[in-house]
Amino acid sequence: MIILFGRPFGENAMTLNRYNKTCIFLISLLFLSLFVGVSCQAKKGIIDLNDPEATKMVIAKIGDTPITLGELVEFGKSSPTFYGFLEIPGGPDKLLRELVLERLLLLEGKAQGIPEPANREKTLYLLRIKRELLPPLPPITEKEAKEYYKKHIEEFSTPLLLRLSQIKVYFNEKNRKKAIQKIKKAQEELKKGIPFWKVAEKFSEEPISRSRGGDIGFVPSTSLGSKEVTDEILRLKVGELSRILTIGNSFTIVRLIDRREPIIDPFDRVRELAMEKAKKAREKARLEDLRKRLESKWHVTYLN
Repeated sequence: MIILFGRPFGENAMTLNRYNKTCIFLISLLFLSLFVGVSCQAKKGIIDLNDPEATKMVIAKIGDTPITLGELVEFGKSSPTFYGFLEIPGGPDKLLRELVLERLLLLEGKAQGIPEPANREKTLYLLRIKRELLPPLPPITEKEAKEYYKKHIEEFSTPLLLRLSQIKVYFNEKNRKKAIQKIKKAQEELKKGIPFWKVAEKFSEEPISRSRGGDIGFVPSTSLGSKEVTDEILRLKVGELSRILTIGNSFTIVRLIDRREPIIDPFDRVRELAMEKAKKAREKARLEDLRKRLESKWHVTYLN
């Protein structure tokens, strides 16, 4: 865990506004996902934002030109998708790659003699460079849309819905042993054939589902949590019980009550959507290919 201290961005720590808090959160994520271990400070998990050396930390290079943590923070603050980057796994890493791509496009634009707009507006110049480096392609064909549809059929269907019941026992560092003993007692009663709802009412510590005999209703299979938990629940047949699962700070037993299979929309009904998605996927792939070529040409290095 990264501990930040001092008064970053000139604000009192107790009165930081939402914007500055988010900037601090970004820096925390950056060090957690990218830079833990870079320096003695990072290894200790403490970053003093009042220390000028922290923002001077070099996190990437284009040739011999460094990109610092401070530059990335400033770039993030000006990005229209700044908050979105904070809400996704690996967001800070993606933000860094966006910054690098912007720098590469500007370098390549100047190297190829692409003229700057009269007002030297950077955003307009970047769009002009992209148009030159990625000229328009012919419209997506129906054949291409069908291929995309077949490869990404889950995007054109409802998710698998699972109706579940649970017995949940919470734990912390002090009561972990008692909690595992309690959930094992619940498991033993279930093995004896005692109805799930009775065991849930007796042992479960989650009040809402306990009042319904453990029933939590239908849950999309895409919202079950970790891969371990998802795999365990997906293997269940209707009526079966899971093993004891660790979900967050709880020990949990899950029972599958019912399942509703995905409903797939036929291609004819989603033709326009499939064509739009196929177009976006093609553009994304072209941009990624351009990124790789430019990173190779201009010798980009991402530092650990």
